Amino acid sequence: MRRRSFLVFALIVLVPSRAGMRSGDDVHAAEATSKKTLAAPRMGAAEEDYRWWREARFGIFIHWGPGALVHRNSLAWEKPKDRPGWDELGYMADHNDPPIPLDELRKLADEYARKGGKMPARIYNQLYRIFNPVNFDADEVADMAKAAGAGYIVFTTKHHDGFCMWDSALTDYDMMSTPARRDICKELAEACRRSGLRLLWYYSIVDMHDARYNVKDPKPYEDYLCGQIAELMTKYGPIEGIWWDGGKIKRDNVRLFTLINRIHPGALTNGRAGRIPFGISFGSPEQRLGSFQMDRPWETCAVVEDSSWIWAGGRDIKSVNTCVQMLVGCAVGDGNLLLNFGPRPDGSIHPKVKETYLGIGRFLNKYGCSIYRTRGGPYKPGRWGGSTRRGNTVWLHITQRWPIGKLELPPLPARILSCRALTGGQPRFEQTDDAVRIELDPKYHAVPDTIIELSLDRDAMKIEPIDTLAGRTLTIDAKATASSSVNPRIKRGAPETVILYSFESGKVKKEYGEEAGKERAEAAGPGGRKLPPEEAARIQRIIGTSHRGHFWRYWKPRGDDARPWLQVDLGRPARFQKVGIRELYGQVRAFELQAWQAEQWKTFYRGNTLDDFFVHLAEPVTASRVRIVILGNNGEVPSIVTFDLFE
Repeated sequence: MRRRSFLVFALIVLVPSRAGMRSGDDVHAAEATSKKTLAAPRMGAAEEDYRWWREARFGIFIHWGPGALVHRNSLAWEKPKDRPGWDELGYMADHNDPPIPLDELRKLADEYARKGGKMPARIYNQLYRIFNPVNFDADEVADMAKAAGAGYIVFTTKHHDGFCMWDSALTDYDMMSTPARRDICKELAEACRRSGLRLLWYYSIVDMHDARYNVKDPKPYEDYLCGQIAELMTKYGPIEGIWWDGGKIKRDNVRLFTLINRIHPGALTNGRAGRIPFGISFGSPEQRLGSFQMDRPWETCAVVEDSSWIWAGGRDIKSVNTCVQMLVGCAVGDGNLLLNFGPRPDGSIHPKVKETYLGIGRFLNKYGCSIYRTRGGPYKPGRWGGSTRRGNTVWLHITQRWPIGKLELPPLPARILSCRALTGGQPRFEQTDDAVRIELDPKYHAVPDTIIELSLDRDAMKIEPIDTLAGRTLTIDAKATASSSVNPRIKRGAPETVILYSFESGKVKKEYGEEAGKERAEAAGPGGRKLPPEEAARIQRIIGTSHRGHFWRYWKPRGDDARPWLQVDLGRPARFQKVGIRELYGQVRAFELQAWQAEQWKTFYRGNTLDDFFVHLAEPVTASRVRIVILGNNGEVPSIVTFDLFE
């Protein structure tokens, strides 16, 4: 066991013991000490504790650890055949494999980083021995977050692999056993304080490394967990809360949350630790926008790079427009965006990742008044966009393209006193008992968001939320084909993935924050084409259980396809005036929309960036077959996740 510094602090008694192990008596003693030294806490987070968090609207998530060395294999390792499931037992906990020579370990890490695939546990378990982030600069991270307009950071102190990014007295599987011997949590906490950022710790309840993680004997791990949480909440100054993840091991949540609230009364927490005994937890929808919800705080967590939480090698980095639309989509739904990146193995930030965050910051620097300190509504989000509000002001965030130059919304139970465009131009408005109509010269329509500010004669927060759904897509059960596909038989590549099918079960996932309600609103019935049973079975095999819009369900053409196209065949002629197409990363740089009419393809719309694209056409189009032709990209092959037509 390596030599440790002896640190004593109020809530943890550090007693040397066998590597990685501490007795439960230490934690009980710590809790007894806390009861003597601290007054009875105000238990659980209340609405007032979430005030700063709601007002911030935007945070940055950071996933990092030795797994960054094998980015294509990140957070994935081979489970020994004789072990239970990953969330039942710490199956990397034997630690009996002989040390791999460092040069050989580096070669193995490089090999798995290139080829991907699940790495054997005996290799993954030793990556910490070559994890040396010499270029990590906590101040650079905090400065970037501040410049991005974020109000807080959530940092992964321990992920499912059990590696601890701080100097923990309760295990040797931490940063002090790496060549770096640096307490990353300490460095980041100090940098956040210097930058005025708030800080929450991510902590995985699952621990694949520690032998005490055993669902059949949970008490030893509960002691370990409580001890580590007490460390994290006391060693690093003010910590705003814990962002939990994973784990079905039983534990005494009254004990755990009492401990947290004795240290920080009203600490924030998400709902992934199971039923919390007191206070309010926030929802944390993953890799998708949450629904409009004002009675419980929520936060979408999503990644800026590829579909990976940890460093993914610098590929498929989301565009600024895509990320801004995600942020707007959360704000109009009355939620937050927690946008994740992973530092590279050496601790540095990829330049494209930094540029994306700084681009978000430029948007917020100009238009943050319509995001910060606002609440969602009164118009609920739809494919056109959504609205935010504060006091007597409503901001319409129009993310659709609208060549017609007019936007019609349901009536507003308040008088509009004035109307102006924050993004340029002079809008005109008409307010009647039937509708609110906004008109703006198309040359002032901004991408990714046209922002119209309405001043009302009453408090906008007293207006009940108003539905603005786009209606049922015409492409249900359509036949999707493409010029090529990188994986024509699986969901990560097949054109069939972009369509919603009437046979799909479960909840229909939201598009740009729309509410589908309890009924399967979008898939309420079949489309214009009847699927033969054998074709339906084939498509079901392709898409599996992933909902449409999931980041593992997309069409992707081959890299050598110079002019890729994606087509939907409705099975009958249909009239439409709105088109919605969403890509994953914002890679398209030029495209055309074409309709098959009079035995030829006719272009009815041309554009540059796609991102989360929704257009209200100047004139309706009637056709049975419609396609998008991609004419240019940013050097990477685009991925399309949805294709919709609306009347």
